[in-house]
Amino acid sequence: MADEKKKSKNIVKDVSFKVVKATVKAILIYLIYFLLTSMLAPLFGLIPGFMESIEAFVAVYITLMILSEITERTIFQYFFSATRTLLFVAYLLLSMGNGVINASYENFLNLTLFYMIALTLSLIGFARSILQAINFMSERTEATSGLQPPQQA
Repeated sequence: MADEKKKSKNIVKDVSFKVVKATVKAILIYLIYFLLTSMLAPLFGLIPGFMESIEAFVAVYITLMILSEITERTIFQYFFSATRTLLFVAYLLLSMGNGVINASYENFLNLTLFYMIALTLSLIGFARSILQAINFMSERTEATSGLQPPQQA
């Protein structure tokens, strides 16, 4: 009986800690977004619809980050992390593909190199999330099956 109470208190404590941690991270990300948008407000006026797309991206990104933090130490953490990196890749490809950004800054500077670096880093992050999920599942399988790796002589 005492073990069940202790276990339920630990679960409540763990979940509340995860929620607080996710909330703090979300607030920090939103503050960074708020500061950057206030500094770059004149630039957003040149590109119609750009501010709205950034707001939608930030909202979905923060939601996926919160879900990833809350589902920590489960397989869903890696799914949400992979989804977050795919969202970033998709956003970059959409902004590059329809020419919203390139058309406005074509005369000033070429952002293709920046896009390629950002896409490469995002794809590396996606691969990292997938490999972490595979590692998580293999460690869990080893722990539940009781199989130990062979001992070397």
